[in-house]
Amino acid sequence: MVRSILFALLSFAAAPHLLAQWVPGDSFGSTYHHQACAFHDVDTGLFVYGTDNPNSGEGGVIITWSGLTDSGGVIWYQSFMNLEDIDVRMGSNGRPIYLAAGHQQYAFSVALHPYLAGGNPFQFDSVRTGDARHYRAIRMRSDIVAFAGGGNYVGDGIIDMSVDTGYTWTNIAVLPGQPVSRLHFVDDLLGFAATGGYRRLAAFGVNVPDSGAIYRTTDGGLNWLQVHRDTITGFSDVAFSSLTTGVATRNDGVILRTTDGGTTWVPAVVNLPAASVMTSVTFRPDGTGFASAYRADGVSGYILISTDDGQTWDENFNTSGFNHSRRIYDVYFYDDAHGYASTHIRPLRTSGLVTDVPEIVEQTLVLYPNPAIDLVQLAWELPGAATGGGRLSVVSAHGQVVSDLPIAPGTTSYTLAVSNYPPGLYQLRLVADGQLVSAAKVVIQ
Repeated sequence: MVRSILFALLSFAAAPHLLAQWVPGDSFGSTYHHQACAFHDVDTGLFVYGTDNPNSGEGGVIITWSGLTDSGGVIWYQSFMNLEDIDVRMGSNGRPIYLAAGHQQYAFSVALHPYLAGGNPFQFDSVRTGDARHYRAIRMRSDIVAFAGGGNYVGDGIIDMSVDTGYTWTNIAVLPGQPVSRLHFVDDLLGFAATGGYRRLAAFGVNVPDSGAIYRTTDGGLNWLQVHRDTITGFSDVAFSSLTTGVATRNDGVILRTTDGGTTWVPAVVNLPAASVMTSVTFRPDGTGFASAYRADGVSGYILISTDDGQTWDENFNTSGFNHSRRIYDVYFYDDAHGYASTHIRPLRTSGLVTDVPEIVEQTLVLYPNPAIDLVQLAWELPGAATGGGRLSVVSAHGQVVSDLPIAPGTTSYTLAVSNYPPGLYQLRLVADGQLVSAAKVVIQ
């Protein structure tokens, strides 16, 4: 029996990436993996990097004075180093203060701080904060208070704290299970840590842990409490757009969302065309969300966009046409119009305000009933599908493709059997001539 409770006509704009909004920046080196960046003004910022082999290659800091539009240069480097994160705050003297974190062969945790307090902000000194441990994340709560996160020799997470702008560090938390992958502070008291993120290996390999967790602090980083755990895979990043609403990226391409300050987490809708490693997430000052990912086979990297406060994520850009940037590790926005993606070989920059997913000529996909129990009737007017055929994908709320069905040439309607699908929210995506041209959501009861 087909029960029609609500007739829905839903049209979505979706298509390949907008090349006019993300463009390649300058190229610094053919083996560099740009892990993260931070900017203290619209054009001037620093990228941290490691090389193709994170266990033995050189790592360092690169400066750009032009927002990646022309050549910058390496201002600090060291052998057997892999720098993985960087942050910036403005000091009381009006000068920027940059702190970076990483490791030497995962055997020594290393933090970079200004060489002289109040001196040249682009002269650095490094401090080893311990052996048999490593850093993957750093965040400054103020110009003197900072936190670095990573892991120890038994695989647990660690969080260290500095109250002197990175010159000395003290361990304040050990988080059992998996190393810390990223830190995020919403304000001076509320902060989050993601654990169990992917790990780069030699020869372009990647290790994806089999578990991870999200931790929360409500006292400015002194104490951390686990608020969510996953036994399937780990978390690469966490970001909040307000005190209550935030998202966390999971290594397997899933994004979880919370609307109660991190107490409960549910899957968002993620429209990725292929299984990918999720690497980072951030919210622009105006509340628009961006996440990065790359395919484990190295074919392309992806930037996703959310314009509904993290509920739905669509492809905004991919690098499949490039011979570089096929691994995107982090996305950073200085303001609404100036963003940067840290990638392998050649980072990306925005060339204008990224406002939405790219637009196409509107095509309609009609489906009913909605909600549905056993059958869903679909109809469309799509010249591409009518002439060359296409495919219909059924995507779960977890962002996983649960069915991928062929559509014969000349077909403009389809009956989809849904009785075997678990109840929940799904997205039906119609692809014609290799291009996503329309999509609609359906609730299966």
